[in-house]
Amino acid sequence: MLEPPGSLDQTPLGISKCLSEFLSGLTDHRPLGVAVSGGSDSLGLLYGLAGHVAPGKLFVLTVDHGLRAGSADEARQVKAHCRRLGVCHETLKWDHKQPASGLQAAARAARYRLLGAAAYRLGLAAVLTGHTRDDQQETLEMRRARSPSESAAGLAGIPRATLFDGRMWVLRPMLGLTRAEIRDFLREARVDWIEDPSNSDARFERVRVRRLLKQTIPDSSAPDGSAIAAVRSRLAGKAAACLEASCSYDADDMVRMRLRPNEDPDVISAAIEALIDLCGGAERPLDRRGKATLGEVLRGWAGTVSHNGNIPAITLGRTLIQCRGGDLLIRRERRGIDKLELGPSASGVWDGRYRIRNLDTKSVLQVSAGEPHGISPSFSRHLEGRMLHWTAGDGVVGGFLCQRLTGRSSRILPVHELPLAQALSALAGDFRFPECPWDVSAGNASFSAVRVR
Repeated sequence: MLEPPGSLDQTPLGISKCLSEFLSGLTDHRPLGVAVSGGSDSLGLLYGLAGHVAPGKLFVLTVDHGLRAGSADEARQVKAHCRRLGVCHETLKWDHKQPASGLQAAARAARYRLLGAAAYRLGLAAVLTGHTRDDQQETLEMRRARSPSESAAGLAGIPRATLFDGRMWVLRPMLGLTRAEIRDFLREARVDWIEDPSNSDARFERVRVRRLLKQTIPDSSAPDGSAIAAVRSRLAGKAAACLEASCSYDADDMVRMRLRPNEDPDVISAAIEALIDLCGGAERPLDRRGKATLGEVLRGWAGTVSHNGNIPAITLGRTLIQCRGGDLLIRRERRGIDKLELGPSASGVWDGRYRIRNLDTKSVLQVSAGEPHGISPSFSRHLEGRMLHWTAGDGVVGGFLCQRLTGRSSRILPVHELPLAQALSALAGDFRFPECPWDVSAGNASFSAVRVR
């Protein structure tokens, strides 16, 4: 049985200031979801918020992955904490087949999928998670090892806000706090937390990195990633302006970009990478080799723009890229396009580019590639960047609703890349991104010059 909590009115100054600034920066005042596993970080977030927010404005969500014995008991312990605080609670269960590899990644994806569905159903403004400065430090170190260049997008670390599947904002108000600060607060409030055994399992990369960092970097000097995120935000804004000024979208799912030789190479590169993502629909961004290839090609193209020359086409990121008379043409390459079959009333994503819903309540919908550019011409002519109902045609059998996606940003979008995603949506699709319900620039000097729209 839980003891009565200590005084939550005496929340430590650092935690109180952090959460007060977060709450004052909210622009959507619907109830907030709080993802709580029972560990110290998420319980610290819950108890910290309980001292600042009316119980009726919080809804706690616990995901039971069912990956180990006792997970259901842990969810019940979280429910007991919520009863103690007078806060609503719901357990979300992951029904799954355990993957042969990548278990943590699969569990993470399932967690956000379940949280997103619950947030939509409950009408929540956003879901909050208890990520800390320690998590940020570990993430930056892991990504730095994979991407030695400081300008790599991954080095922005964990964003303060991320949009999942185009509908759920996940907010992380405690990225400036250390785990030690949060645990000191919980001890003072007489709150016990659950220790996840996987957090000490050296088979996982994050655990190994955590142990290494404890030996080499004190908590006080751990970076929070905001400075690099601010740089990425400014670059995204400039790339968005570049797309708006120089791009058009053709009916056959091709983008035409007027190359401008005096444009900042970093801006041009960021804009073209976004277009490759849009047109290719690949799961992952360009790797280091792909980025290097793009850089070499851009330098070659720069020499042709002044005299409207043509150079050989290349394929990159599942796209075909051509330069003709100073225009860059990007479209999906014709190979590797799988068929999609959807059962009655089912929905799914085809080729990473289109979200499709079968309108038939009895029959299976089949979608496959046609000519000439990886999508049936008659299909693409009817899209025109909006939701539609269209029956039959080359490459498609059955009636459906279809939405043009904007690449990975339709699935996962860091807040500092929102302007670029909005530009892609305006260019090619009807995917509308909800505004972030938190002004991430509030209380963060690194973002003072890059307020998100």
